Amino acid sequence: MGSTSLGMPALPPRTAQPTWKQAWDSALYGQSGYLRHHPVSLIRDRDELVDFLVPRLSGHEHAVLLGAAGVLAPQLSNLLPGVSLRPDVPTGFTGIVVAVDWLSHVPAHVVQADDDDRARVVHVDPISGQESLGLVLDDPGVPPTLKEWLDRHWPLAGDFARAEVGTTREAAWRDVLRCLASGEAIAIEHNHLASARPLTGTLRAAGGPTIPDGTRDLFADVALDALADACEATLFVEDGPARIESRK
Repeated sequence: MGSTSLGMPALPPRTAQPTWKQAWDSALYGQSGYLRHHPVSLIRDRDELVDFLVPRLSGHEHAVLLGAAGVLAPQLSNLLPGVSLRPDVPTGFTGIVVAVDWLSHVPAHVVQADDDDRARVVHVDPISGQESLGLVLDDPGVPPTLKEWLDRHWPLAGDFARAEVGTTREAAWRDVLRCLASGEAIAIEHNHLASARPLTGTLRAAGGPTIPDGTRDLFADVALDALADACEATLFVEDGPARIESRK
């Protein structure tokens, strides 16, 4: 079985179309992907975010800015001339990593309950956006981690309920932490918690229909409590933007 560019198993399709995760991955990060030619949009209050980040970054000599945090690099550089900023996390990094709406741009498998309340992987036509349902999650061809994550963190409630499975976001944040030798890592994300998971998921496009054709940004909110649990991070939903923090 092959794998996608983020290292997740490529699922054998029940339909001829790619899974949403595969199409999303290609639409953002493929050869002509949207984020290869456009920055991640900052859809937060810039001043509030800068006010929160400046005292956190000021205690470090080196900082990594991921996702929409990169949009703030010129402003932060002027305010913190003694802090070296970079857009990637090298192995053995010492300092602070700040990710803003970065994990929400990590493609995830989209699943939906069919009319028999069975969760299935959702496939999509990358050109038209037309969807179809693929394998049930307990099929041998589907990685068992998808169903395990869904059962634990986001059980589908009712016919046609949808969710984005958080395993790829957890893997991405673990990769960041593996590269961090000493310091701290903060992920600030639009999110939801177990007490109020969205009934129909959160996958959407910026300013248009949700079609993975490479011409638009695609993102989905992060199950932040599940991420904190999986990565042994501290969850903050008050006192600043909703986020998780990890320290080494």
